[in-house]
Amino acid sequence: MNQIKTVSISARVLIDMHALNNEGSESNRLMTRQVGIVTPAVDEQGESGYRRSTVNAISGDMNKHIFMDYLRHIALDRGLPLCPACVDLDPSRMMANPGFEDWVKSKPTGMEIVDRLISCTLDDIGGTLITAGSNSIKRKSAVEFGWTIGLPDITEVQEFIHARHAVRRVTRTKVGKDDSEAAKKQAVEEKEANLGQMIFDRPASSGVYAFVAHIDVGAIGFNDISGEYPTEVPSWDGSAMVPVDRASRLQAALLALAQTLLQPRGALTSTQLPHVLDVEGFISVSTSAASAPIISPLVDDYYQRAVSVAEMLNRIHSNSVDVLPFAGQAALLEQMAGIIDNADPGRYGGY
Repeated sequence: MNQIKTVSISARVLIDMHALNNEGSESNRLMTRQVGIVTPAVDEQGESGYRRSTVNAISGDMNKHIFMDYLRHIALDRGLPLCPACVDLDPSRMMANPGFEDWVKSKPTGMEIVDRLISCTLDDIGGTLITAGSNSIKRKSAVEFGWTIGLPDITEVQEFIHARHAVRRVTRTKVGKDDSEAAKKQAVEEKEANLGQMIFDRPASSGVYAFVAHIDVGAIGFNDISGEYPTEVPSWDGSAMVPVDRASRLQAALLALAQTLLQPRGALTSTQLPHVLDVEGFISVSTSAASAPIISPLVDDYYQRAVSVAEMLNRIHSNSVDVLPFAGQAALLEQMAGIIDNADPGRYGGY
């Protein structure tokens, strides 16, 4: 078994007709998220340079949310430990558990607090911030996501009119100046309750998107205050001891990462479930202090660059980096399965 320390993924994913991430709404118009980027370009004279573009994007926060939702389901399915708040996918995580904040205010050591965070798979891998009393302890996330960014000139956003249709022909009380005060009051109440038909605009985006993510495998199950990898820790409420199975947690994280890419679940998926047509890219794996390389898929030769970087890293770090290409959903899962079958979670050097 290889002791892997970091895993990275760089991919291009073709997604049609999605609205996974939005800026907000203005009146009856929902606005999709747009970002400004700079990419390499060649001008009309063949000179290399750069250009600015505004493209549709999905934030790293949304990617992290999708990942954590999948990680929770996988942890529940595989019997990995979760605190009650994370079972409910509460954004406050460990701090939302009843009595935990009071326990933190009782002045436990930082090492004891982090041990209890490690007891929950989501708090361990996804990280959290503990602020209670005079404590301010950060559990850094072991997984990192960049923005998923549409490639310029090939990604577009369209807007469509949607209507919420009423089941009756008369959808709201109509009144005139000669109507009774009771009728006028009823009309106002129906308007404030937003009854009847409503017309609004919704965006739908399609294109090829650049996706990047990274897992710091050494951080899984690591108490960065004590500098130890405990084999068991107290549960969130201190009522029992919980085993820390780092290998099972790494497997769950890898599976959740694949699902995040293959079936993203963000905003408006009840009526605009994304069409994921294709995915291609590479997974890089490192068994040394050399971080598994990430090359942005915003450049066309990102895979070739990753191979070149890996060759140089292997020359410096004794053949410790692999770059595993994939083309298609099944090939991505096949590469993930190979990592799961042949790798164990490594540790930070010296621990």
